[in-house]
Amino acid sequence: MLRKIVVIAGLFSVLGASALFAEAPVPVEAAAAQVAEHPGQIAEHAAAEAGEHGEALSWFTMLFNDQQQRQLRTAIASNVAAKSLKDHEDFVEQGQLTHVFMAAIAFALVLLGALVSRRVLSRDPDAGVLPARKVSVFMFFELIIGAVWNLMKNMMGEAEAKRHFPIVGTLALYIFAMNALALLPGGAPPTANLNTNIVMGLTVFLATHISGLRVQGPVGYAKHFAGPILAMAPLMIVIEVISHCVRPISLSLRLLGNMTGDHKVLDIFLGFHIPLLPLPMMALGLLVVCIQTLVFVLLSTVYLSMAVAHHDHDEGHEAHGAPGGH
Repeated sequence: MLRKIVVIAGLFSVLGASALFAEAPVPVEAAAAQVAEHPGQIAEHAAAEAGEHGEALSWFTMLFNDQQQRQLRTAIASNVAAKSLKDHEDFVEQGQLTHVFMAAIAFALVLLGALVSRRVLSRDPDAGVLPARKVSVFMFFELIIGAVWNLMKNMMGEAEAKRHFPIVGTLALYIFAMNALALLPGGAPPTANLNTNIVMGLTVFLATHISGLRVQGPVGYAKHFAGPILAMAPLMIVIEVISHCVRPISLSLRLLGNMTGDHKVLDIFLGFHIPLLPLPMMALGLLVVCIQTLVFVLLSTVYLSMAVAHHDHDEGHEAHGAPGGH
């Protein structure tokens, strides 16, 4: 099970890194003309432009200067993709890599935790039976995995929960690790970037419909979209298709908005440079980290459980079609 969690978390990191945002670069000739005409204004607005279009201050910008970042983007563009997915402009000039770097750190943390937990269980298979006496990485993994497992088992049954647990359990660990990075000095949450979130949302979307087709079959799953009243089936199909297509977008934007807002507020309080002032916001930030992880996992579990649940649409159609069914 831990091996599946590590593999899925790695796939999230790779897929999130494949969607890189970039802004349209300024042509060299135009930039040179601006500097020649208004050198003072260019100097005054340099910092503002860097904060608006460049990489925000984070561990990534601390480790790599502008030249090294450009060399890294050049290497990525020459081997992966020469154009970004947002504006189809030159990725080398202003591609954003902070969220990829921080997501890789989150993946490394999940991998390290999985290896430590596996080592503990290999030494003592009954380690998870009794509560741990001290705080440890294994206790943290046991707490999250146990909570997610109980949630899924109560909502979709033990058999389906066991089948879908690697995906949902990985989402819980991976999202929590990425969100928690925002609480560290210089940390930037990868979930504050839409690329990271949309990959996880689409994964839940695909898993939902694949599981629905597997459990109910094509015909039964199609009846799920039609609803219980045959006369309203055309309208219900349109509504259901729209609602299902919106699900990955809502999952992504909800996580994006909350984590971006939380990180911005914490940055504002840190900017006052007053001792102990940011501590209440950091405490609220920890609450936001936990709540947003729970919301994403809970909604993912709800979507999966609804897809694999059996609905008696045939009986509903017959009842409403019969003379006494009304």
